[in-house]
Amino acid sequence: MASVWLAGLALLLAGPVPALLARARWTRSVPRAAIVLWQAVASAAVLAAVGSALAAPEALLRVFTHPEERTGVPLAIAVGAAAVLAGLIVVRLVGVLVLLAVRTRVRRSRHRDMVDLLARAEQGDSVGTLRSGTVLRVLDGAVPFAYCVPGRVGREGRVVVTGATLDRLCPAELRAVIAHEQAHLDARHDLVREGFTALHQAFPVVVRSREALEAVALLLEMLADDAGRRRHGDDAMAGALDAFACAAAPDDETHVRRDRIRAHVHGGRALAAGTYLAAVALVVVPTITIVIPWLTDALPTVGVR
Repeated sequence: MASVWLAGLALLLAGPVPALLARARWTRSVPRAAIVLWQAVASAAVLAAVGSALAAPEALLRVFTHPEERTGVPLAIAVGAAAVLAGLIVVRLVGVLVLLAVRTRVRRSRHRDMVDLLARAEQGDSVGTLRSGTVLRVLDGAVPFAYCVPGRVGREGRVVVTGATLDRLCPAELRAVIAHEQAHLDARHDLVREGFTALHQAFPVVVRSREALEAVALLLEMLADDAGRRRHGDDAMAGALDAFACAAAPDDETHVRRDRIRAHVHGGRALAAGTYLAAVALVVVPTITIVIPWLTDALPTVGVR
């Protein structure tokens, strides 16, 4: 039964749970804790899938053989099948993650070179001092926007803004935007996105969900917004997002982020603590209630006492 419970849990955490969690509004009050919760959901789903693959052959062995027959060839087949099934899941996930990481870094390297080539010779006095390891690049453009390109070993990260951003934002708003992008670089939010992208690509199409990708991306932006708010105030961060929202579609996440700041949304410690506890419980509770009892019964079958 452990394999059935774990398979059900994996399907639940891969589909319905992300769909419900993505619709929740309270997560926007505690973006950092909510991201940890999303990571726990993803980790628990993977662990449940691997656990189900490991437990399924042993469960079939129990169903179709008598206790005295669970040795020799049948046992070897069950153990081998469990290893192959679990290995396929792990190898698939690791392979997707490695391939994605390599492609992403090649693309970023080209992007950094292109940004350096096209950048204007711009003084950054109005922006303030960037932290070590980060370079400001200004591109020609009539639409205000900003983004960052993470660096790698021996290469500095880039904060990229358009000329329209410098023209339309006041100094405080511009500094808030730079602080936002710097927060992405400092906390390596790109690695969080890579992890969820790899999980999305590795899961079968019938159970994968875009809700996790989109929800985590929005929460990461809100987390970086909070960094800008702390350093330069709500008005500066919201004013910058006002300028960006004018050039964005009505349903763009920029409007949601601006409205959140205008509403002065701040999560309490109790909500954050509860979210962290829920994240821990997602991994610990199935381990205690399903995995440990299964191992207690299954290990003697393969000669482990």
